[in-house]
Amino acid sequence: MTELILRSSIDREKLNSIVMFLNSWGVVAEVKTTTASNRASAESLFAESFGMWANRDIDIKQIRQEARQWRIKSYNSKPQT
Repeated sequence: MTELILRSSIDREKLNSIVMFLNSWGVVAEVKTTTASNRASAESLFAESFGMWANRDIDIKQIRQEARQWRIKSYNSKPQT
């Protein structure tokens, strides 16, 4: 079995043309559509990457706490006139 993966959206008419072309050469073609939802795995990979830089101890909890403190300060500050 050989697999052909089309990463971008293609309209149905073009897809049917490709399948008919392959069939004309005697290639049995099958169309399977799936959603490319790897977002969860990408987020977990990103979360696990904290602290991997040399001589740097980076902790995601510390980064989030500092960001939270920054947001609190910016929301509570009075506008400058």
